[in-house]
Amino acid sequence: MYICNESNHGNFVNKYLLIALALLSFISQGTENSAHTEVWSPPTPVFSQQFDWLKLRSGEWLKGDIISMYDDELEFESEEFNTITFDWENVTELRSRFNQQIRFANGEVKQGFLIVKDNHLVVISGGSEQHYPLSELLSITSSSDDRKELWDGKVSLGIDVNSGNVNQLDYLASARIQRRTPFTRFKVEFTYNYSESTVDENEQVITDTSRLTSNLDWFYSSKVFFRVFDYEHFTDFQQNIKSRNTLGLSLGYHIFQNKRLQWDVTLGPSYQQTVYYNTTDESDQQSGVIALGTLFEYSISSRLDYLFDYQLQFVEEKSGKRNSHLQTGFEFEFQDHFELNVMFYLDRVANPVAPMGTPPPQSNDYRLVISLGYDF
Repeated sequence: MYICNESNHGNFVNKYLLIALALLSFISQGTENSAHTEVWSPPTPVFSQQFDWLKLRSGEWLKGDIISMYDDELEFESEEFNTITFDWENVTELRSRFNQQIRFANGEVKQGFLIVKDNHLVVISGGSEQHYPLSELLSITSSSDDRKELWDGKVSLGIDVNSGNVNQLDYLASARIQRRTPFTRFKVEFTYNYSESTVDENEQVITDTSRLTSNLDWFYSSKVFFRVFDYEHFTDFQQNIKSRNTLGLSLGYHIFQNKRLQWDVTLGPSYQQTVYYNTTDESDQQSGVIALGTLFEYSISSRLDYLFDYQLQFVEEKSGKRNSHLQTGFEFEFQDHFELNVMFYLDRVANPVAPMGTPPPQSNDYRLVISLGYDF
């Protein structure tokens, strides 16, 4: 009896040992597979020196060209997707093949090859590395002054032809070009509006006005900038203004500046000279100017933008007393690079000068214009 009980006990133990070993083997294999899954990551590409490289938070890599980074937005151009703008927070790694100009929040500018990784920035120049926290980065632009990526622009054209009870031809042409570097922003804008009656062969001009502006901003800090050059050339047939030239400088301040909203104000002195139609030479005026301006741009969505641009000049009474210009409206991108613009314009001279033998013109000129634009 003793021998039989000992044999049964041994069989019982052996069965449980086999079951335990099977369970341990299953758990070990599952743990190994789980660990293998956790450490897997997409392969890192071989970085060809023919391209800049960009890695997104999703793990995807893109090769192409770094155009610029400003206002927490990175512009990147690839052969497959053309030019794309990424939120800076969605970029986890960035590598440049050319020297870049990197500006930091304290105003310091460095030049060299760029590597951004793990919230850290490395500038490689002259065989040495300089390390910075990514939070200090303000902007990135190409260090090559002749690269076309430093420029952007837009042209627009609107035409309105009326016949029947009203025979009239209206058209508006506008153009803008801008160049941005870590330290400067140069901008030129031109707007021309013309309208004539086509009732008979003796065409009568109804509207003939043009405005050319050019300015150069130097960024002192992330908030303050100096407009070291500010020029305006203005003509308006209805206001009896043959030419009005204004040259000055001003101090600017960024009230808000992020990836969706930009609001700037400027204030400074200028000098103005005005030549009139159909008036005596003595009526041509020269005046000192106090110029005040504000520019408000808001991206309502990825395709719809709102613009409010207002400029006010305080001048001598014989030069108009107060001259103002307002442009406000919407820009809708219905296809890549093509926009539909709906803009309202107001040009006002508080004290207009009358041509000889005629009553003074009205102070305000209003225009509502729909135009097609191309952005490049």
